[in-house]
Amino acid sequence: DMKRREFLGGLMSGAVVAASAAALHPNKSWAEASKATSNGTRNLAITKRVIEVNGKAADVFGLLQPDGSVGLTLDAHSPFDVALANQGAEATLIHWHGLAPPWNMDGVPDNPAALLKAKETRRYTFPVGSGGTHWMHAHTLQEQNLLAAPLIVRTADDRQRDEQEVVILLHDFSFTPAEELLAELKGSSSGHGMDHSAMMQGMGSNMQGHMSGTAMPGMAAMDLNDIEYDAYLANDRTLDDPEVFTVESGGRVRLRIINGATATAFTIDTGTLTGQLIAVDGQPVLPVPGTRFPISMGQRLDIRLELPKSPEAHPILALREGTDHRTGVILAASGAKIAKIASRGTESGPVVGLDLE
Repeated sequence: DMKRREFLGGLMSGAVVAASAAALHPNKSWAEASKATSNGTRNLAITKRVIEVNGKAADVFGLLQPDGSVGLTLDAHSPFDVALANQGAEATLIHWHGLAPPWNMDGVPDNPAALLKAKETRRYTFPVGSGGTHWMHAHTLQEQNLLAAPLIVRTADDRQRDEQEVVILLHDFSFTPAEELLAELKGSSSGHGMDHSAMMQGMGSNMQGHMSGTAMPGMAAMDLNDIEYDAYLANDRTLDDPEVFTVESGGRVRLRIINGATATAFTIDTGTLTGQLIAVDGQPVLPVPGTRFPISMGQRLDIRLELPKSPEAHPILALREGTDHRTGVILAASGAKIAKIASRGTESGPVVGLDLE
């Protein structure tokens, strides 16, 4: 809409702008996806949609509710009752990552369930289980084309806490079809795969490297990334057009971060805010304080933040492992000034290892 374009125009010109409610939530589906739950059968559609990436139109998949909300938010220990409709033109299937469905509803093609045909609807019913930050995605090459979405399970304690939840889904994106990317990887004879033994020798198990942001020993010699993507996305956006979440000055925020990237590990950088890592892969952990937290492919992190009482904007960045690429969102209190953030930083993202194990 025009207000959003005006807001982004101010960012692109290098100016700082005052955050307003109209400009801060241009995308209802991401801003409100984690708020509502409902009883009864939930309708979820596999769709095709168009987003803008690097100034170009990109045809991608989506997992949307009838009101346009992305993914699902459910109550812990309630029934999982979802009618999944494939509104696309090709067969696919969705895996409920983090839940424990019966084996025949797990969403792995032909293990044993067949792919969901185009225009077919299939109902899934099983217990949701305990709370946590989960996600849903295809176990096909379609995942590379953004066929994934958050699957948030909230407990009674979650609903009672005086904190705002912010869901962030990370992706790596290429305009090159996934089939071509896979063919290039299979056809490579130069050994571009990751050398895990070299990584472990080079980095050790020291959280200080992540906290300080310095490169680990041996990092220059590592081949960390198999694919050079066109963009790295947070909630379908690059830092040229980041999602901005309105937050309360002096309030508490719970980040629910999902690394849905196919072949990219990141380090979450909370900037001037010291976070408390409180859950990993949907499981509570003893709080780990810090400003940088590694997150590998398919992993989920819950990070709690205490915001200052002054009206400020706080970028939450995902730093690509081994390069200066980055993506992220912005938390902004009413009246905060928001400056443009470049999609390339001044240093390479840290190597992601086993520091949180």
